[in-house]
Amino acid sequence: MLNCKRFISVGIMIMLLAMALPNFVFAAETPVFTLQQEKSDREIRVVLTADQLSDMYAFEVKLSFDKSKLRFKSAASGMTGYTITPIVEGGQLVCATTKIGKKAGENGKLVLSTLLFEQLGTGSADIKLTDVKLVDSKLQPQTLKPEVKLAAVLNGTGTVMKDINGHWAKAAIERGVALGFINGYSDGTFRPNAQVSRAEFAAMLVRALDLKSGSAGNLTFKDADGIPSWAAEEVVAAVAAGILTGYEDQTFRPSQPINRSEIAVMVTRALKWPVDSAQKSVFADREQIPAWAEPSVALAAQAGVIKGRGANLFAPAANATRAEAVTLLLAIMDLK
Repeated sequence: MLNCKRFISVGIMIMLLAMALPNFVFAAETPVFTLQQEKSDREIRVVLTADQLSDMYAFEVKLSFDKSKLRFKSAASGMTGYTITPIVEGGQLVCATTKIGKKAGENGKLVLSTLLFEQLGTGSADIKLTDVKLVDSKLQPQTLKPEVKLAAVLNGTGTVMKDINGHWAKAAIERGVALGFINGYSDGTFRPNAQVSRAEFAAMLVRALDLKSGSAGNLTFKDADGIPSWAAEEVVAAVAAGILTGYEDQTFRPSQPINRSEIAVMVTRALKWPVDSAQKSVFADREQIPAWAEPSVALAAQAGVIKGRGANLFAPAANATRAEAVTLLLAIMDLK
């Protein structure tokens, strides 16, 4: 759900004031909207156009996009006036522009916004225009739900990670990015040896297994406000599926690095494997594995989805790296 407080932070716009007025039906023809993809090197440029406009003084548009394959970068308005900074939360995007002063509205055909996305995967990615609010020069609003959809074509291999050449997990990382359950950073790096946080691993696991996301408002953790917006829906899904739980103090600790024991338990829960409390692993450091995690570690190791770190050591308290997480998730996906 988009946070309305962020609208206030950009100032009071004539358009937003007008939205509080009752809706009126325009006598003019209903506007027609189109989404069109334009060629762009390693980026996806999408043009949102409106036709059959009548005295449009301001507009607000809401779109959804496949966040597993696209990362929003920027938007440019096709109308001169005051434009808010685009609001992005998860896979939802809001853009708005209003004219300023006593001016006539736009008529006929106009490009409302040109949207630029970074490509994270390959194949295709859906972009949908779901809601439009128009305001005329008399401050009369019109609300529309056009449901316009574009299947953006994603060519090539997507984002190129500049720090994975020579890394032992290079092929796995490239495959994970192509499948869309993980992506790199805005600076073009993947950071394969960086630690994975609890929120990050939950998001990766839910996306990899294609679990249904949920509303972030359903989280009851004391520190739920600290869960990043890009991971909130996936954390809800993981909690609802019984994959993830909080701590005894009712916190989730989203930014805390996840350790290998916790990952083993999450994996067995996600795959709904029956856990036998008497089951023991064969790692040399088995005595260091917490009792609540050892049966899961044993199952995951037997299935080949979790491996030791050399010398037959499991390293139960060690934090997992992003490269290890990708490799593990691909092994899970290959089992299904």
